[in-house]
Amino acid sequence: MKRTSNFLLALVLFLFCSNTEVKAQEAYKVHSHNDYNQQLPFWYAYSNGAASIEADLFLKNDTLYVTHSKDEIVPHHTFEKLYLERLKSLSSSGDLRELQVLIDLKSEAYTTLQKLVEVLENYPSLIKENTLHFVISGNRPKPSDYKNYPDFIWFDHQNLNDIDSIPLDKVALVSLSFKNYTVWNGYGRPTAADAKKVQAAIAKAKSSGKPFRFWATPDTKTAWARLAKMGVDYINTDQPALAKQYLDKLEVNTYQKETPIKVYQPEYKYDTYSPPKNIILMIGDGNGLAQISAAIIANQGNLTLTSIKDIGLVKTASNDDLVTDSAGGATAMATGSKSNNRAIGVDSKGKVLPNIIDITSNHGYTTAIVSTDAIYGATPASFYAHRVERDDTQGILTDLKQSKLNFFMTGGKSEEETINDVFVTQKMETFTTFKEPTAIYLGDNKVPSIKEGRKNVFPESVKLALEVLNSKKEPFFLMVEGAQIDNGGHSNSTRGIVEEMLDFDKVIAEALQFADKNQHTLVVIAADHETSGFGIVGGEEDKGMVQGDFLTVDHTGIMVPLFSYGPGAHYFNGVYENTAIFEKIIEVLALD
Repeated sequence: MKRTSNFLLALVLFLFCSNTEVKAQEAYKVHSHNDYNQQLPFWYAYSNGAASIEADLFLKNDTLYVTHSKDEIVPHHTFEKLYLERLKSLSSSGDLRELQVLIDLKSEAYTTLQKLVEVLENYPSLIKENTLHFVISGNRPKPSDYKNYPDFIWFDHQNLNDIDSIPLDKVALVSLSFKNYTVWNGYGRPTAADAKKVQAAIAKAKSSGKPFRFWATPDTKTAWARLAKMGVDYINTDQPALAKQYLDKLEVNTYQKETPIKVYQPEYKYDTYSPPKNIILMIGDGNGLAQISAAIIANQGNLTLTSIKDIGLVKTASNDDLVTDSAGGATAMATGSKSNNRAIGVDSKGKVLPNIIDITSNHGYTTAIVSTDAIYGATPASFYAHRVERDDTQGILTDLKQSKLNFFMTGGKSEEETINDVFVTQKMETFTTFKEPTAIYLGDNKVPSIKEGRKNVFPESVKLALEVLNSKKEPFFLMVEGAQIDNGGHSNSTRGIVEEMLDFDKVIAEALQFADKNQHTLVVIAADHETSGFGIVGGEEDKGMVQGDFLTVDHTGIMVPLFSYGPGAHYFNGVYENTAIFEKIIEVLALD
């Protein structure tokens, strides 16, 4: 048994020492309530970054046991064994970080505290630690007696009525029962009246200049976030690891847009039932309904995208998995056939599939791609290449040289030499027309993100591409991809998602303005899949603030919305497979 305990201790110490976040004190601090109930008391909370750890003590037979009551005493669960010896080992190794040990006395206050002082004096290294505070809670002496205890003993004061009259020099924090102010269960939000009472209690407690804690709080993510935002210093929880992880990301997962982007209101002057001449297919990579909703909130309630009235829902599964990747999702849209994940422009057996660029080119269409990805990225490649593996970059670029694509504006300049014997490289500033296949590079690999300083490059590129296509006096097919909404999902960045989605909305505005000037143009705005299981758990729309949370760092199998504008837009209403996007485009253009 002793050997097993030593092994567990060694394992936790290893995990603790390898966790670089443990020593960093964050703005929001976690208090491990009823810590003795954890499978590994002290170590579990400490190694997961708790700033305060609670130990309930009961004095019996001159021994301090860690227990909630006398009837629940476990013989070997002493305060020294479960807490003091573990603290001593950290202090001896120099690894002890700032910590509050909240000692909730369950037996009579004076005798129990006298015994605690005696025990602590046997640990001189601990009582001399400037970063370690032993704070007495539960059954406590009278406030007038606080001064009678040594410097290493502090107190948790639990009364607001005498906060202005008691000696505060021995008070470490102020704690109150949350249930005295509200019955809120931690879901949704407290009533306005209850919230006001809670906020008033926090303000009065903190007027003492001491940190504040509520006990008996709901133990949910919503409660942790709301209490932290209200100014509670120590967040009470029985889930210290989860709470610390969640609160550490609270600011990162919250994004605020100070100045909204301009929104374009489409004119709706087109003839719904006339056949379109041009197709603009726009793909927001990883752009699910939550991503769009977050952008709406950040933009204080409006997007160009949400002014579109024709809306569908698209199922995104690939041939071999409920959760598609970008290759499988884009191949379905580009070819009208389900394929396996990682496959580009081929069916599940590797057979080459004709794509929409092949087909429209054969009917006299000019074809183009604009993307914030590299030209050999999975989504752009699915519209011209035929490979069983999306990472077969050289094979994809070989297919690009043999494709019927007229021009592209993307990242991928690092591979320029591979294709410049077919595609003529031009600068965006001088691009007004073309005779040969033309490449305009916006980055060496992916185009820089908004965070990296892309600024207005994407909308300007689409605007220029449309001007050049329109000057040809021929029908055209343009695929536009907002590739980096997906990156925001993969990195679990609310900011990344919202900034890239808002930039994509600017691009959508360019497309709709073009469609209003050229009323024979159909704009279809879709997504290949949703990324990250993104959810919106808070925010204030009037302030452009949105708080997100994440289910995964991968794609999900949820349906994604599709918006359509222009002649034939009604074809795209309803719920259907992603392959139907190809089929509906071919149908509305009346192509073979």
